[in-house]
Amino acid sequence: MKQFIALAFAAVSFAACADNDGDTTKNDNMDTTVVTTPTVDTTMTTTTTTTTTYTPVDGDVTYRDNKVLVMRNGAWEEADKDITLDNGTVVYRTGKVKRDNKEIELHDGEVVNKSGDFFDRTGHALENAWDDTKEGVKDAGKAVKNAAKKVGDKAEDAVHDDDHKE
Repeated sequence: MKQFIALAFAAVSFAACADNDGDTTKNDNMDTTVVTTPTVDTTMTTTTTTTTTYTPVDGDVTYRDNKVLVMRNGAWEEADKDITLDNGTVVYRTGKVKRDNKEIELHDGEVVNKSGDFFDRTGHALENAWDDTKEGVKDAGKAVKNAAKKVGDKAEDAVHDDDHKE
């Protein structure tokens, strides 16, 4: 049996060697697949939003902690007198601002620049500061008038009630 195994092994080995000797052509099945990488657009678009806010300069006025302050030499100093701005607007030491017979009162942190433009405490321009005040005054005036009428009506009713008791 050992001989049979040895003979079978030799036959297989010989057959394998004989097969390689007869074929001298190479079988080169190299993969020729081309891989393409998609191009990526790396341009970046930037959108910029510009918001103009107030930057103080000498001559500007602000109202803080119930005090009128003026920008002088790059620092806020307490006003020692009423301030008249370039357009004729007057900022009183009380915080009231008057222009063309219109008067408004500054709120804490608000600023009036030396040209007479108003800015809120965050530095954003108040485009219609005078108009808003005018509307506010009208509304307040109407409210006072209505309240006075109600008080007058009640007083009149009370007087008439007293007249009828006698």
